[in-house]
Amino acid sequence: QGNRDSLLLTYLPRFRNQRKADITTVDKKIPNGIVEEQEQQTVVLLPRSPSATKTYFPIPVENLEEECRIRSADDGKLFREEYNSLPGGNPQGSYEEANKEDNKEKNRYPNILPYDHSRVVLAQIDAIPHSDYVNASYIDGYRDKNKFIAAQGPKQESVSDFWRMIWEQKSATIVMLTNLKERKEDKCYQYWPDQGCWTYGNVRVAVEDITVLVDYTIRKFCVQYQACDGSKTPRLVTQLHFTSWPDFGVPFSPIGMLKFLKKVKQVNPSYGGPIVVHCSAGVGRTGTFIVIDAMIDMMHTEQKIDVFGFVSRIRDQRSQLIQTDMQYSFIYQAILEYYLYGDTELDVSSLEGHLHKLHNTCTPHDRLGLEEEFKKLTNMRIMKENMRTGNLPANMKKNRVLQIIPCKISSGEHEALILLHYCGQQKNSGSPSVSLRESSQCSICCFTDFTLYIDLVGVSCR
Repeated sequence: QGNRDSLLLTYLPRFRNQRKADITTVDKKIPNGIVEEQEQQTVVLLPRSPSATKTYFPIPVENLEEECRIRSADDGKLFREEYNSLPGGNPQGSYEEANKEDNKEKNRYPNILPYDHSRVVLAQIDAIPHSDYVNASYIDGYRDKNKFIAAQGPKQESVSDFWRMIWEQKSATIVMLTNLKERKEDKCYQYWPDQGCWTYGNVRVAVEDITVLVDYTIRKFCVQYQACDGSKTPRLVTQLHFTSWPDFGVPFSPIGMLKFLKKVKQVNPSYGGPIVVHCSAGVGRTGTFIVIDAMIDMMHTEQKIDVFGFVSRIRDQRSQLIQTDMQYSFIYQAILEYYLYGDTELDVSSLEGHLHKLHNTCTPHDRLGLEEEFKKLTNMRIMKENMRTGNLPANMKKNRVLQIIPCKISSGEHEALILLHYCGQQKNSGSPSVSLRESSQCSICCFTDFTLYIDLVGVSCR
């Protein structure tokens, strides 16, 4: 994959006074203070390739690994070509409502707007013109019509509209794929209380429970609409907030996202309305999540995937879904990971039964299930392009085993761990030390050339 930014922002210094959201506090202050002025941001869309548009056909799952290998060659050249062949959106789509003067300030980015034909239409509030507008679009799932609502991250002045949408659409699940701030830039206004309860317009939101995990946070809210003729029956709304998406690019591994998606499927009730998915603009990470969900469903049903066809179809509902070729190739990585290894996460209560099954199950090659599961690890492709620092001539002699070299996930922005504090000493760049994190309960596995420490708390290891 190319080391390209997933989202490029340019600022237009257009200051203006903003209306404050219709928010009243019950027992807490408004979060983040009051913002009087704010810069208008524009999402800069990556230039499209001048090459002729191609058509890409569905891929049978048995060919998926080889197809991903071919597309990943030459720094992901074929992934970029495929991504650039996607249609940008619906050529007949219009943005009349989004461009009306009263609605312009409700849009976080002036060039990321919902089509008129697929936008979510709110109930009109008497005496308030254009109060039926919110920057959100219906998006189909694999086979379910309008399974999702793709929305921008709420602005301060659109928070009450966001909650009105949640109530009117009977949505029980919110998927949040951005942090409130990234690289010191506002990405989303905090539209929920940290504790206690607040009222946004006519919607009262009370915090019921918060669970913080390694890759995501789960917040449960009691939501109640307060009408003139009395309050309606309260509902439970669950927000799942994925917190491990890096400021640049995409997650190094799709494992955290796959676990997150599994949890969303478990939490969302069958009787609920559309799942509301948002990042900042409501197209990049939002589209990535929706496509991974759809392709896993397609894989189970048809034993094939069609990323190109599905993205082309949902771009008719909201333009520019999937913003970069990195996000596009990440979708393939996630699907391949799921196909090769499946769901390996276990509850603590089922661990004993799973081990018993592995010890007593034989495969066609007369191997125990435990051996077969371990064999999957040995078949994992080694990504040498992520180990460049450890393979530098100056660092080769520092490696005890030449096949065991740290990769760039171990050190954040760098390819090797730059500093290692050990017994009060700082070691040099390229020291053979790796730190891996994969757990729903903050378990850590640390590997170095002189220590081995494993702490497992009800997790799968890979």
